[in-house]
Amino acid sequence: MIIWVLTTTTLFSSSLALVTPIVTATERCAAMVSLKMSSATVPSSATSSSSSASPEFYTVQQVPGGEDDPRVVDIATFRNEMINPQAVVERAQEKRDNLDTTKVAIDGLKVGVFQVGPAVALASYFSAPETMTQDAAMMEAATNYGLFGVGLGVILAINGYIGKSVYVPDVAEATNRIVVDYSEGILRQQDFGFVAVLNENTDNDDEDMKKLRRIYRSTNGVIATVDAQWRNSPNCPKGTKKISNLPSHLHIKNMEVHYKQRSKGIGKALLKMIEDHAKQNTDAEMLTLEVAGANQPAVQLYRSVGFEPRENPNWRSKNVFMVKELK
Repeated sequence: MIIWVLTTTTLFSSSLALVTPIVTATERCAAMVSLKMSSATVPSSATSSSSSASPEFYTVQQVPGGEDDPRVVDIATFRNEMINPQAVVERAQEKRDNLDTTKVAIDGLKVGVFQVGPAVALASYFSAPETMTQDAAMMEAATNYGLFGVGLGVILAINGYIGKSVYVPDVAEATNRIVVDYSEGILRQQDFGFVAVLNENTDNDDEDMKKLRRIYRSTNGVIATVDAQWRNSPNCPKGTKKISNLPSHLHIKNMEVHYKQRSKGIGKALLKMIEDHAKQNTDAEMLTLEVAGANQPAVQLYRSVGFEPRENPNWRSKNVFMVKELK
């Protein structure tokens, strides 16, 4: 029982330690967070800017991905509610600066004294061996209460008082966190990335365009994103999924157009670029995707460009599985 108590207390104490970030190649991306990536950095074969396919204010681009591509961070920022790594750090620091450290310290002490301590003492008392006298069992329970309950409370109180209850990452760690959460497949080049971005800044911008640049400053102009993974081909990148009973295909996922830019043809422009990429650069025989049945605007969008519902190969999924054959 003492081992169980020690384990429980260790878990509580470990929550106070600084979290070691998952180390990925995004540390190199962090140095480029503030850089803008011009469309010239994307191969011309992967960039579309036809006025017949999209309005003049944006361009659709393929994102090569990898650790040297700053668009990987821009995509993660867009999906992180347009909060970039620098803003993540600033928000955490602001939260720490605004803490009522005395209140936090008292709350931490209460956790140890009134919650953890009594639980440890009761567990210790009722798990005492039958050979132990009642007085000895009570003494051991009281000792464990002091060691683990009061001890933990004091540690929490000290950490709270000096402001350590709110962890503030550096920019490299914040970059790592959001990339791992939102664009790791593109970073590792297991997924193809596609974005819609505002056109290059010009001296002829009208007020509406200037406003758009302010809104999307944190994403370096990204207003929509989508990923696609090449599957079931011997030429696929390592680590991609294998789906039974399907030929080589490109699976579309994570499509998101910022809510202020919907119904402007951006989704269709991105889907067209994915289709062109599949035909020109892969042996894919079809495009596939999943979409929630309740999301009828998305279902109708996909139908309008040639997708049709099929039986979902993942029988556990409740989403609509849709396919477009590539001719």
